[in-house]
Amino acid sequence: MGNGPLLSLFWLFLFIFAVQILLSKTKPFRIPSVLTYLILGMVISYFGKEMFRQEDIKWLDGLSEFGLYYLMFLSGMEVDLTCLRFQKRTKLRQNTLIIGLFVFMGSAILALLIGMRIHQIDPSTQSWMMMLILLTTSLGIVMPVLKETGIIHTQYGQLLLTSAILADLITMIVLSTIGGSYYTGLTWRQASVGLLLPLSVIFYQTILRLRESLFWKMEIRKNFTVQLQGLLAILGLYGIFTDLTGSEPILGSFLAGFLLSSLQLQDHHPFKEKLEGIGYGFIIPIFFVMVGFHFHIEDFVKSPVAISWVPLLLSTAYIVKVLPMMCLAPILNMRKALAGGFLLSSRMTLIVVATSIGLRLGVINRGIQDAAIVVAIITSVLSPMIFSISIKKQS
Repeated sequence: MGNGPLLSLFWLFLFIFAVQILLSKTKPFRIPSVLTYLILGMVISYFGKEMFRQEDIKWLDGLSEFGLYYLMFLSGMEVDLTCLRFQKRTKLRQNTLIIGLFVFMGSAILALLIGMRIHQIDPSTQSWMMMLILLTTSLGIVMPVLKETGIIHTQYGQLLLTSAILADLITMIVLSTIGGSYYTGLTWRQASVGLLLPLSVIFYQTILRLRESLFWKMEIRKNFTVQLQGLLAILGLYGIFTDLTGSEPILGSFLAGFLLSSLQLQDHHPFKEKLEGIGYGFIIPIFFVMVGFHFHIEDFVKSPVAISWVPLLLSTAYIVKVLPMMCLAPILNMRKALAGGFLLSSRMTLIVVATSIGLRLGVINRGIQDAAIVVAIITSVLSPMIFSISIKKQS
């Protein structure tokens, strides 16, 4: 059934529209849209797969990949730079960046210890790779949930966003470097990944000075078309740099959004509203639906090795995030600390990328990769729900 990709896209958005109607009816329960999109993808895969041809699925996968990049771009755009700056007169316990680094370091230590234990259980699995896998956090889930609950611009919301950014950013850089140098050795191409960060600082300073110029005030500030063209130019430029360095495109997408955050656009700024409308209304839902669509539970059930790894990976996935956040209970209170730890335990995209790289390098086995996908689905379903319920009770 179906005569082309546009028809498959129509069916997909018809289902998404129906989900949005259901979400509006269950608004008091604050069900995260990410959760419903994932479940929708699983339902379509099980009951309505015959509605999509193979070539249509490939076309939708292309849109899904772009949706991921766009989501990373919007995530970078949501970063409040004022919360990330170290202020000399601010106490350390009130500095979002310092606290975020503390949470990341605590997670890294726990992840390394657990990775060493897993290496003892299975010598073919390298402890450093397990550390990277456990360190991942799905920024693509954390950011939309924080936005939906309306706390993204609070100090608490920025703390969670900063912790997620640090986890994903550092993991992306390390994976991008190790992925191409594990067997061949570190080359200039892999080492140049580190140039993206100072390059972002240079671009950031350039944008700040450009905003103060007469050219900006006369030609750009009120011209949406020119602003959009400039944005696409920045995205294209970062695409070139990430390709030259061999790093993951999600890193470049996030850094491009981070640059745009220097414009300090308000929530109801017309330009920002249009960008978010394109993302959350069209492109991003496709990404989450297709992630659920490609998960085949029947294949997983047939793998006893993969099933045996799920309880261990699931428990450790929460331990490495929840325990460091619990140390912040004197600052946040225990409910907020636990809720934040559960939300940071959400894993979807980067954990799949990490396990794919690990399997290709031969430092993990197939069972761990399959189990990690299941853990990603479970944490992506449970964690946002637990966080939303906890925040609702707190308010």
